[in-house]
Amino acid sequence: MSGEKILIIEDEKLIRMTLRERLSREGYQIAEAGSGEDGLRALDEEEADLVLLDYKLPDTDGVEVLRRMREMGRDTAVILMTAFSTVTSAVEAIKLGAYDYLDKPVDHEALLTVMGKALETTRLRREVRRHRSQQEEAYGIGNIVGRSKEIQNVLAFVEKVASS
Repeated sequence: MSGEKILIIEDEKLIRMTLRERLSREGYQIAEAGSGEDGLRALDEEEADLVLLDYKLPDTDGVEVLRRMREMGRDTAVILMTAFSTVTSAVEAIKLGAYDYLDKPVDHEALLTVMGKALETTRLRREVRRHRSQQEEAYGIGNIVGRSKEIQNVLAFVEKVASS
């Protein structure tokens, strides 16, 4: 653990407190939100490495929060926690990119294991994104030098077909 930031979106204060204290002892930085909207605002203000997300929130449900996170462009790993587990909700959450789906009460040792794997996934995604950005910067089409009309036509064609 290198002080990764965990956002806990959970409406039950006792569960939030228990998770905060346990995860703080493990070396994580903790941010908290008691509703879906508060959680989305927190993510908008500062990126988290992992989100622990309650399924049933006072203003929305966890699947909707996950959907809105993806619309915001957040690829942060999410572990959904619920006392109201159904196969349908679990499948929907996984389709939207939830890393895992745990039943409450959450076993803390199992949670720590899943969190470790989810955080590794987040680290790898960010590393790949950073490498792609560096490669694009170093070898992207913008680095080709040429002012002639022919070169400009070739570059325009390359940009057009690159997406296909």
